[in-house]
Amino acid sequence: MFRSRTCKFVSFMTDSSYYKTASFYIFSGTGNSLRVADWMRQIAENRGIHVTRQFIGRKSQKQPATDSDKHLVCLFMPTHGFTAPWSVIRFALRMPGVRKAHGIVVATQGRIQFKRFFIPGLSGSATFIIALILAFKGYKVRGVQSINMPVNWMALLSAQKAGNVQEIIRRAQIPSELFIKRILTGKRSWFTLLNIVELILGLLLLPISIGYLLYGKTGLAKLFFTNRRCTGCGICAEYCPNNAIKMIGGKQKYPFWTFHCESCMRCMAFCPEKAIEVHQPMAYVMFRLTMLGVFFALVKKVICWFGIDLQIKDSPGMLLLHYGYYLTIWFLYSIVIFWLSRIPFINRLLHYSTLTAIYRRYREPGTTLSNLKLKNTKENHYAG
Repeated sequence: MFRSRTCKFVSFMTDSSYYKTASFYIFSGTGNSLRVADWMRQIAENRGIHVTRQFIGRKSQKQPATDSDKHLVCLFMPTHGFTAPWSVIRFALRMPGVRKAHGIVVATQGRIQFKRFFIPGLSGSATFIIALILAFKGYKVRGVQSINMPVNWMALLSAQKAGNVQEIIRRAQIPSELFIKRILTGKRSWFTLLNIVELILGLLLLPISIGYLLYGKTGLAKLFFTNRRCTGCGICAEYCPNNAIKMIGGKQKYPFWTFHCESCMRCMAFCPEKAIEVHQPMAYVMFRLTMLGVFFALVKKVICWFGIDLQIKDSPGMLLLHYGYYLTIWFLYSIVIFWLSRIPFINRLLHYSTLTAIYRRYREPGTTLSNLKLKNTKENHYAG
């Protein structure tokens, strides 16, 4: 009897939590980050923690700060360009300052299974940048964690087979639960082998990450187009987390991707007609056309044409001018492609000249659109 009571007491102490409340902020395109957040939420709620949840998006509402050392703030996100998505960086920068509240940061990264081999993703600087912002805001950051979920960047890679997806998700649940259990007992989780590797590689890849946030993100947003199966239903625009898709046209409207798009892949993943694609060959053409060297060559020709004696230098002003050129070229391209793709022959040409025509689509198997968020209306709260 005494032994039984002792076991129950030990079990109670093991399942107890340092925290009383928690706020989960989630950015999720295809459901990977949402699934990880749900695993951790279930453990927290089983320990008596009151958890509130909200999705991160362009219209995210500001939340009142709960400044208590018994309150845990958790940010969940995918990895974009070996770093955090811009919408998550912006959200973290706008969070209210605190003095006592604790925080953690979790990033999902794309894993690939090739036969018996599992190739991990790389979150790089993603978790550390958000953790640094939280620290400046006054949060006591208790740890960061990267979780390998199935790769979902369908602009480049086809989705994994169903069996591979299930196995990758099964393996991802274990480190997710171990991490949150450690955090809930009041411990830290910083100096792990994974975090050290991620930090080193993240610092080495930081120039690429900055280039992605400034240039890659905006360019990739303009590569989306719809094939002839598009019915103009507008689901992609209604559920876009950044409200980045506009339905334009005459009587029959079609989606148009703005610069607010972050390539979260939700539109491709959940399109009922599999009508959304990315034109990969044009990515090469357009990024070559908008390179700094090409821009300098064009400026020199214009200067020579007008007979102006001016030395072209790699100055901040010239770099800013190039960025304007970059955005202008991509915007004009997207307008031209939008209207040309309405011509059946051109649409077929675009469709059959990109690999996304044959790629499998990916969404986290247990996730639906209704789980992810409300439509783009005045409300923007979690609807899972």
